[in-house]
Amino acid sequence: MVKLDNNNDKISMSLLYWATILILSLIATRLISLGLFPLYDTTEARYGEMARIMAETNNWITPQFDYNVPFWGKPPFQTWLSALSFSWFGVSEITARIPHFFCGLITCALIFRFTKSLTNNNSAIFSLLIITSSLGFILAIGMVMTDSALLMANTIAMVSFWQCYRQKDKALSGHLFFVALALGMLIKGPVAVVLIGIALVCWSVWQKCFWDAIKSLPWLSGMLLLLTLILPWYIAAEIRTPGFLEYFILGEHIQRFLVSGWQGDLYGSAHVKPRGMIWLYWVICACPWSFIALGLIVKRYRGITLPHSRSQTLGINKYLICWMISPLLLFTLAGNILPIYVLPGFSALAVLIAINSQLKKMHNYLASFTLVTIISIVTLLNTRVISNKSEAYLLGSDRSFKQNVQLYYWKKRPFSAQFYSKGQAQLLDDAKQINNLLASNDGFLLAIKRDDFEVLQNKLSTVCLIEKQNEARILLKCN
Repeated sequence: MVKLDNNNDKISMSLLYWATILILSLIATRLISLGLFPLYDTTEARYGEMARIMAETNNWITPQFDYNVPFWGKPPFQTWLSALSFSWFGVSEITARIPHFFCGLITCALIFRFTKSLTNNNSAIFSLLIITSSLGFILAIGMVMTDSALLMANTIAMVSFWQCYRQKDKALSGHLFFVALALGMLIKGPVAVVLIGIALVCWSVWQKCFWDAIKSLPWLSGMLLLLTLILPWYIAAEIRTPGFLEYFILGEHIQRFLVSGWQGDLYGSAHVKPRGMIWLYWVICACPWSFIALGLIVKRYRGITLPHSRSQTLGINKYLICWMISPLLLFTLAGNILPIYVLPGFSALAVLIAINSQLKKMHNYLASFTLVTIISIVTLLNTRVISNKSEAYLLGSDRSFKQNVQLYYWKKRPFSAQFYSKGQAQLLDDAKQINNLLASNDGFLLAIKRDDFEVLQNKLSTVCLIEKQNEARILLKCN
């Protein structure tokens, strides 16, 4: 009997050892990948360019869509992160992405500590394996966008609330909950608070502890702290660019999600998807663990006993389920969504599986599949086998051609063109302007789509030579 236990201990230690290796390998692979391929259009390049302009102009109040064009679509937290990184370490892909990567690491640390407080160290390691090998998470933490920071804020809020409620810790955890709400308001706006509210209301009603949950929080001092942290920026933003609050609150948080094909978007087109599509996105982005989570929920509610009964008596499973599906509930009826909107529930997914399962070889195999997938994606992007929509290949990441030559983009100027030209790329959409430029003696560079070049080839070929070209565009050196 003792021998059997020793063998089990050896197997368990072996599984934990390989799980740890996989966790470190996934994180290391993502870290190395941060500088291996350019910022892509449109999301990464847009946020990267806004951060570059912020650092260049020293305007830390209003993110700018272009020089002197305010960006009202999101609060500035993610722009602050990359802009500070640019100010300290210079402008590059890795300095744009690494603050968001560190947000992901903070989330991992929170998940580990929370899971350990509920069960034990082994389950905590298992939770890290789950979160780091979830496809949506490991991809998102290396991208310049809001979602990695939002996941961090959401995790801080939900973990803090649980500690406040269960341990009656109003002084620290209760106030940290309101700090996390403020962080969410500066990352994504009111939708961050709504996500947390949906999770907490659903859980407290399900658990029949609604009023106890409300009374557990330090509302007076907490709301004072929340308003102290968010009002200075929101007021300053409205003063600096009047109209911001109306567009951001009404347009971005109501019309965007309730009006399919919303035409009020100042910064792009609406992402029109069938209602309920967010659930399929969750299955894909949480892969391979979405299927494990669904299996556990089915077992639990068929009356099959799951391990760690202590966590069940605390009501944590219901809490985690409500936390996990809160983004899905919010966006079920939304017509304008992106797959990454499911990310705020991923921390709960990791903890839920870890405290209701024992680590097995199969779980390490699933994580290995994610590791191989990430390495493959990074390799294909770096070798340009997979097309990466970016003007970096046309312009050169350091704008290696002559800096004193004007650069124009015909009809459309991608965000990556602005980023990699350091703001020098100008939009040209009038044929008369081309004629005037060709008639002048000044040299200039013209980036033009291949189809447009064929139309204007007779006019351009007499005074322009092909400097570079990529899959989409030709860069011409004229006069």
